[in-house]
Amino acid sequence: METTDLSRGGCYVELMMPLPVGIRVQATLWLDGSVVVIQGRVATRHPQYGNGIMFIDFEGQGQGEVVLNRYLDAVVALG
Repeated sequence: METTDLSRGGCYVELMMPLPVGIRVQATLWLDGSVVVIQGRVATRHPQYGNGIMFIDFEGQGQGEVVLNRYLDAVVALG
């Protein structure tokens, strides 16, 4: 499974058999060696390609959100 289009609000996950829109999911992201566990909801579905996932909450008392924001800020600074 590959994640693309990562943002503060969600991401896109490439899947051969996408999930239905509206279903709740839990995902684990590895960002520069740090683990971020999110709770999300499937927002879009593209058959044989993947799903857009909207982030709802982060596990770890907000630490996951801090790690995600730090990672995205570093990516923007490189660009």
